[in-house]
Amino acid sequence: MNNKQLNYINNILIPCILLSCVTGIFTGIVIFLFEISADWVINLSAEIYSAVRLNPQYLPLLLGGALVLGFISAYTVKLLGIAKGGGIPTAVALVRGLIEFRWLRSLFATFTSALVTFFAGIPLGNEGPSVQMGTAIGRGTVKLFSSKKTAWDRYIMTGGAAAGFAAATSAPLTGIFFVLEEAHRRLSPMLFISAASAVISSATTLEILHSEFHPAHSLLPFDITVKLDIKYLYMVLVVGLLCGVTAIIFTKAHEFIGNLLNNKLSKLSIFIKIPAVFVLTALIGFFASEILGTGRSLISEMIYGNGAWYMLLIYLSVRAILLMVANNLGVTGGLFVPSLTFGSIIGSLCARIFIQLGILPEEYAPILVIVGITAFLSAFSRIPITAVVFAIEAMNGLVNILPIALGATLSYAVIEIAGIHSFNDLVIDTKVKAQNEGKTAHLVDTSFVIKPKAFVIGKEIRDILWPPTCVITSVRKNSHSDTHSPFLEEGDILHLHYRTTTPEYTFQKLENLIGKQEEDLKTFEKAVSEYHQVPEN
Repeated sequence: MNNKQLNYINNILIPCILLSCVTGIFTGIVIFLFEISADWVINLSAEIYSAVRLNPQYLPLLLGGALVLGFISAYTVKLLGIAKGGGIPTAVALVRGLIEFRWLRSLFATFTSALVTFFAGIPLGNEGPSVQMGTAIGRGTVKLFSSKKTAWDRYIMTGGAAAGFAAATSAPLTGIFFVLEEAHRRLSPMLFISAASAVISSATTLEILHSEFHPAHSLLPFDITVKLDIKYLYMVLVVGLLCGVTAIIFTKAHEFIGNLLNNKLSKLSIFIKIPAVFVLTALIGFFASEILGTGRSLISEMIYGNGAWYMLLIYLSVRAILLMVANNLGVTGGLFVPSLTFGSIIGSLCARIFIQLGILPEEYAPILVIVGITAFLSAFSRIPITAVVFAIEAMNGLVNILPIALGATLSYAVIEIAGIHSFNDLVIDTKVKAQNEGKTAHLVDTSFVIKPKAFVIGKEIRDILWPPTCVITSVRKNSHSDTHSPFLEEGDILHLHYRTTTPEYTFQKLENLIGKQEEDLKTFEKAVSEYHQVPEN
């Protein structure tokens, strides 16, 4: 076996297939347990709200219980900050290498804290925690089975994130597209193989577990077979436009509430703010518990046209405010399903207006709801391809691919023209700034020689998950290499430029990819000292 074949086995087959499959299996098991626990907690919560509504004298007990849950959530956020807020932005920041964490602590904290959120009825979803737990399991797989191969870390974590997303949404293909379009924003064969291997093994594990122990339930249990007549296609433009505008309003409102809570009300302890949100949620649930929860049942109501139009506006407003406040305070839970809920309400409102005007047959109303779901997701997270794939996979959208794609494209164009960043990116920026607060940023310009048996050998630059902000400015091929070959080889010299607040740590990450460098510290210290150091904002 030659060096090329050995390198292929060691640095592609083992991490991207074997260990990604192991990650997928463990993720499937954990998400299965999480699903069962979450279902039990959510059903118990609904029973308690129903019982208290029938027996109002128990309202003080309900509020007291909510207060206790709020303190538990606040304590978790304070002690285990990795469980803070939406799981998807945290997972994306981890696989991009922007923040660090302890995988076992993250797994435990996210699992338990999310259950507290669901028990209280906070309108956050389970897909975010699932993605974060899958990412943690990916890191744990590397630590347990190949602790010295740190170059594999982010590839296997990517597989874990994809597996967690696919397991939570029952949409395997969407899970793969999610990590390519949202997490890394690139199409790389290695990332695709890692994600696909983890997703397939996770889906298979879940299928076996569900068939043996607990029946599976679909994220969106409906099947639309009616095809929208092309003469009603202009209505899709209205839905797409409204979803894009609403996504802009939601993002701006989230920033405003974040500034209010974290700046103007910064002196208030989270042991006051978070319990207050839990008590407020309990009060709302006492009068209208259907507003609370992850939003799955609400989406089904929109599909089947239940509820008065003015109630939909109330649902939309109350859920949006609760969600934005809870997320800004760091309450554990996902935003994926809640964002689908907002889209479904917008689509349903448009459909009802068109029906009342007598210009749309009722049979087409569910299609506009699906368009609303897809369009809002496309604009809110800026993932139009993933949104369309999700609609096709989870909602039988292939029948109406034209209106779905049109709605997603228009809503995305609206938020693109407005210059609004992805909601997840805004949250990630906040996390990164908090981590780097007070640290000094270094601009580094240096060169590396690719060493024998290095991870990067035989790969293109695009396939390597370099440290954040790292740019390869030039590659000088060794004397025995094909100068036109896109693949990196032993002896090639890479010229790199990057910005970092942890120079030694970043340098170590680069050596894990390229190989141990001779006189590395002297060269590195010289490279750092040649650049101006500025405080990280």
